This record gives sequence, C-alpha cells and structure tokens, in this order.
Amino acid sequence: MKKLLFLLPLLCSLSAVSAQRNSYFEAGFLFGLTNYSGDIAESSIEISETQPGYGIYFRYHFSKNVSVKAHVYSGSISGDDANSKNLQMRKLRFSTSIVEFGAVAEWKFFGQERYSSTGIHNFFVTPYAFLGLGLSYTDPKAEYYGDPKESEKYLRTPLPEEGLNKTFLLAPMGIGLRADVLDRLVVGIEGGWRPVFSDDLDGIRVNGNPGKGDWYYFAGLTVSFILSDPKRRQ
Repeated sequence: MKKLLFLLPLLCSLSAVSAQRNSYFEAGFLFGLTNYSGDIAESSIEISETQPGYGIYFRYHFSKNVSVKAHVYSGSISGDDANSKNLQMRKLRFSTSIVEFGAVAEWKFFGQERYSSTGIHNFFVTPYAFLGLGLSYTDPKAEYYGDPKESEKYLRTPLPEEGLNKTFLLAPMGIGLRADVLDRLVVGIEGGWRPVFSDDLDGIRVNGNPGKGDWYYFAGLTVSFILSDPKRRQ
C-alpha cells in the first residue's frame, strides 16, 4: 500500500499534463483468475488449480497507440501432485498468496481517436500487447502429504526448504482487447504471463527441478473509467 501511495503524486502529475496534450488518463479494476506452472504441475496450466485474482491499475495514454500502465494485482496460486499422472506418487503440494506491483508499456494495434472532429465519442475495439517489469511478494507453503515412512524416497531435503526467495523480479507480458464503449467507460479482457526468473515460487527447489523456472498467470475482465480527456465535449 505504501508503494501505491508513492505512485499517486506521479499519476496525478500525468493527469494534469494530459489536460494540455492530446492524451488522457484512466483508472480501472481487473477481476479474473490466476494459475501457475512449475515443479508441481505436469502441464502448463492445471485448470483445477485456478484461483481468483483481482487488482487495480492506472493507465496513461500518450497517443492513440501507446500507453503505460501501473498496477497492483493480488491473488493466490497452488499446485498438487495429485493432478499429475507422472507425479502423483510423490505427494507434494503448495499454495501461496501473491501481491504484484508492476509497470508495463502497451501498444494498441488499431487505436483510434476517441472523438470525431465534431466532438462525438467514437466507439471502437482494439487488441493490444504489453511488456514490462514488476515485483511479486509471496509466502509459499509446501508440504509432503504421503506416508512418512516413504518421505526419504521423494524428499532430498526436509520441507519447508530453507533459503528460498519470497520476493521476485518478474516480466509481465501478454495481450488484451479493449472496447471504448462510452466517453467515460472502457471494458476489456486481458491475459498475461509472469516468468519470475526463479525456481522458488512454489516453495520447492531442491525437491523439484532446480533447472526449471516457475511462472504464474493473470487473466480476467477489465473495467476502466476515463479521468481526464481534453477532447471530451463538455
């Protein structure tokens, strides 16, 4: 929350600048789902482990094609060997909450001017792609739930493993689709990948595959409200 408050003066400054330029400022919410890929997942996405996710974001549009977005997203991810035919005998599982702070650059492929020359709002839909940097804060809880007598067969080191990271640098990337519905309202869908450049996300490194990095995903519906737009007809 302190980091979010730190961003507010910058966001307010951008909002003030937008009143003097051909640009605008919006704020919105994401309501969606999260998932995970790593040591406790046989496939890239295990549907049964999908969890709810949500967040807020602030977006500044420099032009009809280019924008930047700062966001705070939160959710949970989990995994269980029981979902895997190849791993179910190992009997490991984990869960963790996630808080992500990030900033991304966006490119809108078919961006248009929001208003006609007569000041009438233009409805339009455009896909976009994004890429950026962020930090993710986690607290993974990994456990072995099999027969204690067989634990040495599957565990190279006791759980919880020591010395694992709980804060990760990540590179949010993905695609979305936004519909400029009204002069103050934009709705859309968005999906993104989060490689964390680490094998510690699920609380398992030595007992898994140290050479395989972990990922997680955010996807959902977005609702934005235009806060400043100099071309809006009063």
